[in-house]
Amino acid sequence: MPMVFGVLLLGMKLLAFLIPAVLCAQPYTLGPDSQRRPDVPQAKVTKYTWATSKIFPGATRDYWVYVPAQYDAAKPAGVTIFQDGGGFISDTGAWRAPIVFDNPIAQRAMPVTIGIFIDPGVRPAAAPTRMARFNRGYEYDGLGDRYARFLTEEILPEVANQYQLSADPNDRALAGSSSGAPAAFTAAWERPDAFRRVLSFIGSDTNLRGADLYINPVTSCSTNSTGSWGAGAMAWFDTRTAVISTFAASGRGNG
Repeated sequence: MPMVFGVLLLGMKLLAFLIPAVLCAQPYTLGPDSQRRPDVPQAKVTKYTWATSKIFPGATRDYWVYVPAQYDAAKPAGVTIFQDGGGFISDTGAWRAPIVFDNPIAQRAMPVTIGIFIDPGVRPAAAPTRMARFNRGYEYDGLGDRYARFLTEEILPEVANQYQLSADPNDRALAGSSSGAPAAFTAAWERPDAFRRVLSFIGSDTNLRGADLYINPVTSCSTNSTGSWGAGAMAWFDTRTAVISTFAASGRGNG
C-alpha cells in the first residue's frame, strides 16, 4: 500500500506540473494595457552604460531610464527598478513594460513613475581564448546586501542627478523574473528603508546561491510527512508556495 500511495502521489505531482505547462503553451492574447493607444503620450526611454562600479568592479552593464511624459521636475516621482531590464524594455517583447506604464499613468490609475531597467553585469574576457564572465547568478541569486548597495549607492544616485526621485520607500519598487525575482526580494529584504514594493515573476527561490533560506522553515514543516517535491522545475512551485506562507505567518506581506 505505501508503494501504491507513493506512485499515486508522484502521478498527482506530475499532473500538477503538466497541466500549467499545457495551459501556458496556449497563445497569450495581450490585454488593452499592453497595446499602444494613439491618445496616450509616449515616455522617453534613454539607454546608458554603467562601467565604473565599485561594488561590482570590472563589470559593465547597460541600463535604460524610462521617464513618462507626465513627469514634473518639481515633484518627486516614484521609481521601479527592473532586473534583467533589457528583457522588459522592448515595446514588442513579451513584457512591454513601457507601454504597460504609459497607459495607466495617462489614466491617472498609476502614480507618475520613473522606470530603471538594468541588466546584470558582464566582465570582459581576460584573454582572446577565454569567454566573458556573466555576473547574473553572482549578483542575483546570492544573499546579503551587496546588490542592494549597488542600487542605492550607485544607480539611484546616478539617475537622481537628472530626475527627482521619491525618497519614500513606499514609492519604490523592485521587479524581476526568474533569478531577477530573488535579486529584487533580497534587496528589499536587506533595505526596507529604501524599497517596500516587490514584483516577483516565477521567482527562482531555490538553492542556487541560498535564496531558499528565506523559506526553509516553512518548507521543512510542509514536506516532512510526504517528502519534498524534488528538485528541478517542481521546486519552483514548492518554494513559491512557501514564500507566500512565510509572509502570511510573519505579517510582513499583504497578499
